[in-house]
Amino acid sequence: MFQRTLIVVMMAAAGVACGDGDPDARRPVDAGADAGAPDAPPQDASDDGGSTDPDTDDAGGEHDAEVDGGGDADDPDDPDSPRAVDCAPLPESGGTIVAVDPSMAAQLPQLVRQAQANTTFVFAAGTYALTETLHVRARGVTLRSADDDAESVVIDGGYNVNSLLLINAGEVTVAHLTLTRALHHPIHVSPASDATENLLGTRIYGVHIVDGAQQFIKINPNGARSAFVDEGLVACSRFELTDAGRPRVDRSGTGCYTGGVDGHAARGWVVRDNHFKDIYCAGEGLAEHAVHFWSASRETVVERNLIENCARGVGFGLSQSGGDRDYADNPYPGVEGYMGHIDGIIRNNIIVADIDYYDTGIELAQAHGARAIHNTIFDAEAANRFSSIDYRFPNTSVEIRNNLVGRITRRNEAAGEVDHNLEGIDAGLFEDAPGLNFHLAASATDAIDQGVVVEQAGLDIDGEPRDRGAAPDIGADER
Repeated sequence: MFQRTLIVVMMAAAGVACGDGDPDARRPVDAGADAGAPDAPPQDASDDGGSTDPDTDDAGGEHDAEVDGGGDADDPDDPDSPRAVDCAPLPESGGTIVAVDPSMAAQLPQLVRQAQANTTFVFAAGTYALTETLHVRARGVTLRSADDDAESVVIDGGYNVNSLLLINAGEVTVAHLTLTRALHHPIHVSPASDATENLLGTRIYGVHIVDGAQQFIKINPNGARSAFVDEGLVACSRFELTDAGRPRVDRSGTGCYTGGVDGHAARGWVVRDNHFKDIYCAGEGLAEHAVHFWSASRETVVERNLIENCARGVGFGLSQSGGDRDYADNPYPGVEGYMGHIDGIIRNNIIVADIDYYDTGIELAQAHGARAIHNTIFDAEAANRFSSIDYRFPNTSVEIRNNLVGRITRRNEAAGEVDHNLEGIDAGLFEDAPGLNFHLAASATDAIDQGVVVEQAGLDIDGEPRDRGAAPDIGADER
């Protein structure tokens, strides 16, 4: 599969002890401003509490360059590209190839830490028991399995390693690996503390992340807020909190300090075609969202994900105030005060819950210019459901259209264009809701052809265009 020059590094003969001379080799916490502290108080969507996250309380931030929001139809990672869903393995990586196997697990932290730009680590099948973080410092590094099968390669922190993978460089790819049992984050992306340029191009693809004690993927600026993490991709991956892992969730601060993808002050991320499952705590506190971008994040695309039995589904923003980020183009000069999320779209997702620990499907808080369109949220069996879609706070101005939901709630002077949604839905609309088949049944006449044409509707949950019938269907499926 990998035909380029193969380099097998043998460290034992050189007599080099992993971590010697490296001040970052055994840090008590990961780099960046996170420091293992809680993101927010243990509030549900009905509370007004302010954020206490250390990543959000610095109102500074460097002006960044504008990012072209347009798309190239030939780019497979472009969310508006007219194509069916493609979760095929990534093409062969270039650069220097380093083959590793489980017997080299103790050497891996130093190999990764000292890797040069454009190095690809190819993991042979097996379990890699880590004792230190894999710290990526060089641009263009790739970590992937040899056979493009995430289940064949397990990187296991045994709850002894803070972050399994810490990314401080741009254009890093993590593909087709399983990461499990991190004491903090399985993957943490943040610029180095002295960085002055934004970190771009992180790609997390085809991975399986299991049992992170904190957020599974953490994305945040450096402590000085002199550099941010932009234009990343999380695609075709699985996130799961198991019954075995749930008791190991970090209980500090919130009582349930875990979640799926958690981004602060991040711009232009795409989260697509993933499955998030069972990210909740059983009464100890409210877990964070399966997908959450806040602290003045911008232009996030969240599409075609299946979010199953998670405490909260997708969040743009959270609290009424928080850490800000200055944007050079000042996209909404007429808005005074904090914006938790700027623009962005949540489309064609399926969010389903029947657990007692579910709260909200989509949460839009101080989200200005955000759009929630063509989502299916089936939470009728969740006894403690607060809302399927909730929008709140004065700087929220959103579009909510073509969604199949239990109910939509508006609070705290939020504004929105809210129409062509179908509320109070039941299982009869779908082919097999208990079997997670949320294709519209032939009898679902209240949803079929009942939507309105909207810009950037994207492809439906199957990767198909919305070009059938007299009008688009409501929800994530176009029958």
